[in-house]
Amino acid sequence: MEIDKLVIKTGRNYFFIDKDDIDFVESENNHSRICCKKKSYVVKKSLSYLEDRLGGEKFLRINRSTIVNIDRISEMKESENNKYVIILKNNKTLQWGRRYREKLVKRIKI
Repeated sequence: MEIDKLVIKTGRNYFFIDKDDIDFVESENNHSRICCKKKSYVVKKSLSYLEDRLGGEKFLRINRSTIVNIDRISEMKESENNKYVIILKNNKTLQWGRRYREKLVKRIKI
C-alpha cells in the first residue's frame, strides 16, 4: 500500500517522514536505513516492505540493497570496469545493479 508519509519509531519517539524528503533507502543486515535530506533513520523493516510502502512511482530499486527516489538522481554513468553508478543531487554515489538497469531506464524514458 503506497503512502505519503512513513511513520518511524525510534525508541519512544515517532517520526513522520514525508516521502519527498527521502533520498534513498538501503539495507543494513536485518534493518533498513532511510536516508533523508538532513537525517537518516534505522528501522527494523525489510527493504521489500519499505519498497511496497513507498510505491513504485517515485521510488525504484537500483540494486539488491538500495531503493532510490528517482527525483533525487542528478546523473547516471558507467564507471571503470563496466560498473554503473548513480549520483544523487547531494553528490552521494550509489551502485547501479546490472539487473535493475532496464527498469530504471524505462521509468525515466531514456
